Amino acid sequence: MLLYSYLCSLILASIYMPFTVNSTIANVPPPPDLSTIDAVTSYLPLLAQQLTTAPNVTRQGDYVLAGWFCKAPNIGDKGAPLQVLAHGATYSKDYWYRANWYNMTIRNSWQDFAYQNGYSTLAVDRLCYDASRPGLDSLLDCQLSTNIETFHALMVALRKGTFLPKIPIPTKLAFVGHSAGSILVSNFVQAYPNDVDTAILTGWPSATIAVIGAAEYYKERNMTQPPAPSVPSSYLQANTAFPNRFVAFADGYLASNNASSRAVGYRGNYDPLYPLLDYETQTPLPLGEASYTGLLSFPAFEGQVIVATGELDQFAWADPDVVERIRRRFPSASSYDWVNGTQSGHLVNYHESAHETYEKVFALLENAKGPVGSAIATS
Repeated sequence: MLLYSYLCSLILASIYMPFTVNSTIANVPPPPDLSTIDAVTSYLPLLAQQLTTAPNVTRQGDYVLAGWFCKAPNIGDKGAPLQVLAHGATYSKDYWYRANWYNMTIRNSWQDFAYQNGYSTLAVDRLCYDASRPGLDSLLDCQLSTNIETFHALMVALRKGTFLPKIPIPTKLAFVGHSAGSILVSNFVQAYPNDVDTAILTGWPSATIAVIGAAEYYKERNMTQPPAPSVPSSYLQANTAFPNRFVAFADGYLASNNASSRAVGYRGNYDPLYPLLDYETQTPLPLGEASYTGLLSFPAFEGQVIVATGELDQFAWADPDVVERIRRRFPSASSYDWVNGTQSGHLVNYHESAHETYEKVFALLENAKGPVGSAIATS
């Protein structure tokens, strides 16, 4: 591996990528007033039910994906391996870089690490987040199916060289996610298995697939399953929680007004300032994110799968055996490997072991034809 420093900041370029797509969505009714925490707590279970029972409709939309592109060094106009990066819930494309978190870039930036090791990266705001948000309906434009179709249009455009000369045609293409972003990646490669060569899932498994995977694991062993992790009930309408900061956000976007709620992703060894900075830089959560339950199996994808999960990640039950069991969800993958982040919680990028975790992930990328099913601990 090359020596680590931060140079990506010198060439990081903003890019806006417009697409018109059709997607099948659940036609859920508008939300009620969500200006109190109790109202949100009562509504979210109802919304989850509506997303499964509402009639499906085809929705056509004009969307713009906003990204930060960091071009691999010394390639000129030639291609290089490219990673498209999809953040988790309540974050943005900045999750992968974090230049505004004092020393975060030097210590934890995925984009800088990729740059130093010969990879280009494109960190993208998922629909309804940050610069990909303006004008979008928080329920109807932000569902998982629409994100899948929009990212499909992006991958096709990247393969064709639509964004030349700014983004060269990649020699290999990887789709990298964190948490809800990993739910997007896993469902994406099932829908469009030939779009990318590699799926990298960080902060995964999470949500439904983690709950079911854990239940199966403990049932097989006749063990009592521990309770599922939960996020503190502290969310309300963003423009109510922070009327000055989020005045431009329409109803249907949520934010937490409790700084302690952001600590849920941190366990083990991390800078104690990070949870506070996390709270101060949170991105409002669109209600359409409730649709991120997705599929439970991804047999169509025959490419490489890499999973990077913190060993203390409570959303994956902080249990390597549960993570290992999820491998059967990718029965056709050419390889399935996972990295167990030392003393790391759900936010694997934001812990002291992040650099070490990246080294393990990128070593697997370099050995794409390696043995199927190896597990690498970062200790």
